[in-house]
Amino acid sequence: MNRARLWLLPILPLCAAAPVTGATAQARETAPLVLELPASTRAAGLGNAFVLAGADNDAIFYNPGLLDTARGLGASIALYGRAALFTLSAAAEWWRGGVGLGVQSLSFSADAPDAGAHALGEAGLSARGSTNASETVLSAGYARVLFGFRSGIVAKLAEQRLPGERDVTVAADLGIARRFGIVTLGFAAQNLGRQPELEGRDADLPVTLSLGAATQTSTVGPLDVTLAAAASLRGEERVGASAGIELAYWPVSGRTFIARIGFRHVDDDGAKPLTLGAGFAGDRVLLDYAVQDFEDGEAVHRVGIRWR
Repeated sequence: MNRARLWLLPILPLCAAAPVTGATAQARETAPLVLELPASTRAAGLGNAFVLAGADNDAIFYNPGLLDTARGLGASIALYGRAALFTLSAAAEWWRGGVGLGVQSLSFSADAPDAGAHALGEAGLSARGSTNASETVLSAGYARVLFGFRSGIVAKLAEQRLPGERDVTVAADLGIARRFGIVTLGFAAQNLGRQPELEGRDADLPVTLSLGAATQTSTVGPLDVTLAAAASLRGEERVGASAGIELAYWPVSGRTFIARIGFRHVDDDGAKPLTLGAGFAGDRVLLDYAVQDFEDGEAVHRVGIRWR
């Protein structure tokens, strides 16, 4: 990777509200696509900025270092027209730290192996065609505090299925996080592994470096407020930035209503920058919803449920 680009990471969240230029019409150079999609409904409502200061079990998809305190079980579905993304995640205490498990499963179709989502990525998932594809990623991770840093690793097994062929590859994520006052900072290097081997396609894993920050929940008048931001560098050119705010109101103890708004910008993506989300927390069960529009007029709707 070009080291000269590393200095950009701390300032990229400032670009989160920048307009999206739209998807390009060239074939993607990375696969599987499922590794590039928002994996958490809560994060999707915040522009895909994950709340590093929480204990969300979806941390396995964002930063392995957070698994040391992550707890709970969750599931979600995202609908891109006829394409669907399912996720499952779980986290628990284990061996002086925390362990997590995750599943991501994406199914979609296109007119040809070089069209639709194969070529455009997330923006092409709503395409309908006769060529069906599926991608599944199984993840397992562990984290604990080392030298004052929350440090973790996630191992992945990624499968891609196209008509007449199948590829399985392995990858790993590394992550660290640390709290500084009311802000938690985290860095993750994701999708480090063997290049997929699909006939007629030359694609690399979407290796991603990301830097994130989130505040502890603070009370402002009748509301609980949480802020989150993230910046990422995929390969040597694809830059992403996101930021969001979560507002929670609890009229009675144990019943919380949540609103989220975020901004997401990813080069070579087709999504509009604004994201919206909502949630409800009742005792130990949390319901989440998120929506984001695309330049072609389509929208992705996500619904998730978590037990903590």
